[in-house]
Amino acid sequence: MHRYICAVLRRLGISPRVAVLCLFDLLALLVPPITLVLVRGLLGHLDPVLYRFVLPMLLIGPALGARMGLYQTIALPPAKEVKAYFIMASTLYAMVLAAFFVTKTGSEYSRFILVASWCVTLFSLPIMRSVCRRTFCTREWWGQDVVLFERSPHSDDVLEYLRRHPMIGLRPVEHFHLPSHVAEARRLFARAAASHPDAMAIIPHMQGNVDYLAEAGRYFSDILVSPAFVGGDRMHWLTVCTLGTTTALWKRQNLLDKRRLRMKRCIDLIICILSLVPLLPLCALIAVCIRLDSKGPVIYRQSRIGKDGATISIYKFRTMVCDADKVLARYLADPDLAREWETGVKLKDDPRVTRVGAFLRRTSLDELPQILNVLTGDMSLVGPRPLLENELWRYGRVYELYSRVRPGITGLWQVSGRNETTYDERLFFVGYYINNWSVWMDLWILAKTVPVALSGYGAY
Repeated sequence: MHRYICAVLRRLGISPRVAVLCLFDLLALLVPPITLVLVRGLLGHLDPVLYRFVLPMLLIGPALGARMGLYQTIALPPAKEVKAYFIMASTLYAMVLAAFFVTKTGSEYSRFILVASWCVTLFSLPIMRSVCRRTFCTREWWGQDVVLFERSPHSDDVLEYLRRHPMIGLRPVEHFHLPSHVAEARRLFARAAASHPDAMAIIPHMQGNVDYLAEAGRYFSDILVSPAFVGGDRMHWLTVCTLGTTTALWKRQNLLDKRRLRMKRCIDLIICILSLVPLLPLCALIAVCIRLDSKGPVIYRQSRIGKDGATISIYKFRTMVCDADKVLARYLADPDLAREWETGVKLKDDPRVTRVGAFLRRTSLDELPQILNVLTGDMSLVGPRPLLENELWRYGRVYELYSRVRPGITGLWQVSGRNETTYDERLFFVGYYINNWSVWMDLWILAKTVPVALSGYGAY
């Protein structure tokens, strides 16, 4: 049945993947207001039939989303996707309010339902899209075939990324090494296009004797160009623009924009102050559990490297026994444990961790006292993981990026696998976050931190 539906959609020129994404977006737009209206109707004082003219206005949501790139072949980066969803939902509800103003019927509708629907929709849209991707990403019709042409060592990284992340919708089907002669390159492109007529080509943009972009354009309708200077920890979000007859790539370094930095600081303070009231009883409960479980102080203070290389003291709930250093020295006599410690400065089954400490680490609740560091300005809610002094040599040139910003309670590494990632991947996350930072990226990371912390994935 699904193959028949996919065939019909393709005949109509509609990608099955786009159709499913649109369907899930419509559900995310319609379910919150419908649910709120029905619940309020059951409680009385509201006629659900009154809202029959409002809900159809939300059906144009996918059209707005298409204009903002939510259904394009190459998925938007998560932070930009969150921004697009915010603009789409806000635009739709602004249109609803404008319609009320024009028809002078605003007093007949519940302001609570409209505001609550808008707020819930801001969360339901990205959640439903994530559910959609995870549910259907392994289906044959989900992704678009990709043929990779390479002349650089970073091509293997691209292949590995696409294979590990089928949710983005690009499925590598073949991999070629580009020749250095025009005639050979042309024959290669022709043969690959004939074997995979609907595939997208990924090619490097390099200076040389062959214009690979022009040659690939003879045979492929969709081409993704990878700049030769992008790779390793230096990944940048770039916007294509034109300067007369020249193509240029525009890069914004937001961390040099003082206005955006002030906004980041304001968000930190607002969230921390608002969270103090609900978190204080939780912190008191954790403190009691720590004292009952093992001897020693409740709060542990540790020196780390902060912004501009300054030494800062960060606060955490104590998760280890008091003589942790002596215990560690005894266990590192084991060559296997010493090798594990040398690789990631972590032990998966750390003998120093207490019973309560293991729970706190798994749920990341041991990081809660660092809210004090955020309030004093030593840290931010979102940023790179605070760096130990004995880790400086591992960071290499990435340390120059790290020292530009305040370390964070949570960050890209924490929501991307934590200790299940390699140290090289950890360094990549630092460079990626700093080179491409935006307020929307911070909001996306904060939203993702809650389910990741609750799942305990990668935490030990």
